[in-house]
Amino acid sequence: MSGSGKIRVIKRDGTEERFEAAKLAGAIFTALRETSGEYGDACRLALAIEVYLDRSGWGSISSGAIFDMAVKVLRRSGLAAAGGLLQRWHSRRHRRRQGLCIRHDDDTVTLWDKTWLSQWAERSWFLSRGTARILAGEIEQELLAREVVLVSRRDVLNLLNERVAQYGLADAVPVRLAARQ
Repeated sequence: MSGSGKIRVIKRDGTEERFEAAKLAGAIFTALRETSGEYGDACRLALAIEVYLDRSGWGSISSGAIFDMAVKVLRRSGLAAAGGLLQRWHSRRHRRRQGLCIRHDDDTVTLWDKTWLSQWAERSWFLSRGTARILAGEIEQELLAREVVLVSRRDVLNLLNERVAQYGLADAVPVRLAARQ
């Protein structure tokens, strides 16, 4: 399940990335594990969606449409409880994201958007786009789990730096100073 490379996913922030069945399987498994499903089931369902998308000939599709397909596939496969859980989890995460704000050094406040953090990680730590998005996603999950409403930009960047060090990504790559960017 490496992704066909042909199908592009349009993320909610407008960026595009290639479809990855493994990423979709992870999201499906989030719901399945709560209803005694198995990761193999999630992989097969994600692969079925990938095959459908590939055969449909669509060049790109929104992440929201893929999410809707995942919920429908779960329900049509007799896994309605998992489909409902996935839908509730997604709605709860969406509401929490909308309530999360970042306070910048100049005291301005903006709504959370993990894209800026991902791009910062790419530029500052010379990370690949995929690795940067994974780290930004982990930090987003941590902030949402804490149920904070306002977090300083500096604290978010410190979380990123801690993650980079934790994964051993800091040892091999020099860091660009923020003042030079």
